[in-house]
Parts: sequence; structure tokens; C-alpha cells
Amino acid sequence: MNIQTKFQIDLTVRSFAYVAKQLGTSPSAQFAQILNEAERHRQALRLVQRDVLEFANQQWRERTLTETAFQRLRKEAERVIEQAQGKISRIAAQYSPQKLAA
Repeated sequence: MNIQTKFQIDLTVRSFAYVAKQLGTSPSAQFAQILNEAERHRQALRLVQRDVLEFANQQWRERTLTETAFQRLRKEAERVIEQAQGKISRIAAQYSPQKLAA
């Protein structure tokens, strides 16, 4: 996975953190809005993962990537996306109704 892809993943997580903070400080904010935004950002991460896997698959078919390198790239993409989705979940949890009311 290249630096640009990792930057895009990090930017997606940061974008959600910003949106969640903005929604969390709004007096009319609903936790459901934050959860909807979380899902939108997770979907963006899934699209990044799909793009990485399609690129790797293409490189493997063209024989510019070995099967081992392809598998390594696939596993790394899954791991990094999973971590990013976990960060989004943890950020969203900070704005749960119980914590907003406190």
C-alpha cells in the first residue's frame, strides 16, 4: 500500500473526527447524525480498500506482482482499513448520548 493511500485513509478518519466534533458541539446534534456520518466515512474506507485490491489484482494478473506480494498487500490493506474503522467507532463512541448529556 502506498503513502498516498495511507494518507487518504488517515484523512478520512480525521475528516470524521472533525465532523463528529462539529456535530457533537451543536445544541441540536443527535447521536444518530454522528452514527450516520461514521457509516459514510466507513463506506469511504471500504471504497479505498476496494481500489487497493483491484489495483493489486490487476498487478498480479499482469505478473508485475507475485502471489506472495499480492497476498501481503491484501492483508495489509485489510489490517489498515480495519484499524481506521476501529478509530472511527471509538471517535463515535465519545459522542454517545450518555457522554453528550454529561
